[in-house]
Amino acid sequence: MNNNLPIGVGNFKTIREEGLFYIDFDKLISEGEAMVSANLECSFIELQHRHTLWGLLINSGYATVISQENEFCMKVRIPNGEVKSEFIRIISVGANIKEGDLHDMFKCLMSGDMDGFIKIYQKIVMSCTSYYDAKENAYHMLFLGMCISLNSIYKITSNLESGHRRSDIIMQSLSNKRPHIVIEFKQGEDIDELKNTALEQIHANKYYEGLKGEVMCIGIAHDKKRCEMVYTNIWT
Repeated sequence: MNNNLPIGVGNFKTIREEGLFYIDFDKLISEGEAMVSANLECSFIELQHRHTLWGLLINSGYATVISQENEFCMKVRIPNGEVKSEFIRIISVGANIKEGDLHDMFKCLMSGDMDGFIKIYQKIVMSCTSYYDAKENAYHMLFLGMCISLNSIYKITSNLESGHRRSDIIMQSLSNKRPHIVIEFKQGEDIDELKNTALEQIHANKYYEGLKGEVMCIGIAHDKKRCEMVYTNIWT
């Protein structure tokens, strides 16, 4: 396998325009596997559709089929760390994120340097706002994509049932040396109010239910190029 994703997959704009592909890609990143609809016979160059895009990923070895329900419906997983790194790369390149910024941002987050974390996160948002539409799920998807680099030390879940309602992102630490992290995103003009609303929502709905140890609860609000954060640390 070479060090570059096949033609078409590296075009992040093409991926973004296929909303249903994005939903499956979200699940693949957050859970390590996903049920997808793939066309393995038709070329993505001839027919640019999510089915042929998944077919391209599978045929080129960037997704591995682990079970198959019928000719088109199959469960896939990321095959190895090399491919995981490539997915990190296309997320970073597509959103104009420097790899060093990604590393430093998560280093700050895991060490509790929240001033450093939000400073780098704001820089990333500034660099990719022209790429992502200014919607709450776009920032959610951006952060989730970046989280793929932490799969070896955190179990990442997204929009799954947690507590009484649904969480945006939960990062469950696989070691008691690191905190669990729960993040809720909001989008709108009054980011000062919305960041607090996001944090209050985490506590009101107990998104951290089931986590044991230190939990960092983070509310992040966006308004296009502006973003602010508020957080609390609790022990469960």
